[in-house]
Amino acid sequence: MKIIGCVVFYYPTMDVIKNIESYIDNIDNLIVVDNSSTKNENIYNILEEKYGKKIIYIENHDNLGIAKALNIGAEKSLQMGCDWLLTMDQDSRFINFSDYIRCLSTEIVLDNVAIIAANTMRNAHLYPRSLECEYEEKDIVITSANLVNMKHFKNIGGYDDEFFIDLVDFDFCLKARLHNLKILFFKNILVEHNLGEVFKRKNILTGKMREKREHSPQRAYYIARNYLSMAKKYSKIFPKEFGFLKVINIVFIHDVTKILLYEDKKVAKLRAKIIALYHYLIGKMGRYDLDKKR
Repeated sequence: MKIIGCVVFYYPTMDVIKNIESYIDNIDNLIVVDNSSTKNENIYNILEEKYGKKIIYIENHDNLGIAKALNIGAEKSLQMGCDWLLTMDQDSRFINFSDYIRCLSTEIVLDNVAIIAANTMRNAHLYPRSLECEYEEKDIVITSANLVNMKHFKNIGGYDDEFFIDLVDFDFCLKARLHNLKILFFKNILVEHNLGEVFKRKNILTGKMREKREHSPQRAYYIARNYLSMAKKYSKIFPKEFGFLKVINIVFIHDVTKILLYEDKKVAKLRAKIIALYHYLIGKMGRYDLDKKR
């Protein structure tokens, strides 16, 4: 069984070295797909010196999006005879990756499994800690720390480049389910994700301070547009996950309320959502830079 990793870079910090060290010893190769406009020379040199030909470094010289980068890594892994592809964010690290490989090697029937996913440190308290490879089926999982069964990758259709960044993982999961494939979630495999910077924000109505994670206006655009596109694509098939009313509530009620009550750059984020709605209505997908010259 050949396991190859794929990690997507976008101007990573040196912390990425320790993150990679948490799993690289238990995989055959690591494909680094770099979406930065310039090569991260220092990081590349350290990886090459330490791991040599185990590292395959692919430069895109531009931000092609997470979906395109993952597809590039997946295609390369298939050329190398990959059975399972480990998909990683640059900000994620494993606590017990060797157990992940052990679970993959047990007698669990994996023929009809598209994705194996890991638990997070943030949610570890929700499940009793076990040394066994206990798992349950999931409908949707995030991309980072997945093991993707490459036997099914082409039939699923890969990752949709049109989404560019957000909801790429959810779309892939739903396409897998449309092919009657399973997603397994291992409770005892723990990974730590950096979910972004936390800000202390004051509620403009109550004056109370709360810790909040915020998205930039650019991310607010992609999230809104892609949620609407997912609803158009899947609302009739998967209404529980992407029914139109649920998506409208997320994008234009919950998120807008949070922006108005807590977040900064309110005008820019609300403008981003209006542009996202317009682009959804005219069918514009792919990359879009809010700050580009018009």
